[in-house]
Amino acid sequence: MDKVLETVIEGIEYTFEKDILVKPLEPVMITKEYEEQIPTGEQDEEGFNKYEVKKHTKEVESDFAKGIVLAVPASVDTITVGETIVYPKKFAKDFDLFKDSQLVKPYDVVAKVKA
Repeated sequence: MDKVLETVIEGIEYTFEKDILVKPLEPVMITKEYEEQIPTGEQDEEGFNKYEVKKHTKEVESDFAKGIVLAVPASVDTITVGETIVYPKKFAKDFDLFKDSQLVKPYDVVAKVKA
């Protein structure tokens, strides 16, 4: 474990019973392709407007986040402090009692990042 992580962990004044305390990393950006319907101004034989479909790609934030584990409840033995995990962003809860941290349920951890 590096010195910065050790210093951060020593500053935690709580023992967690249910959730994992995580320091979120920068958002993961992914490229998504989507289709846009553009009206042509014409109508088909049934009177419906005709559309032209254009495909676009854009870079967006992933629905998942990566974070460094700062504290683990005693009941969780598969995840250790200092590991980087992947979890769904929408299920993480900001933990405002410790700066820039989130609480993640152990069953919401999707993966560990390989070292």
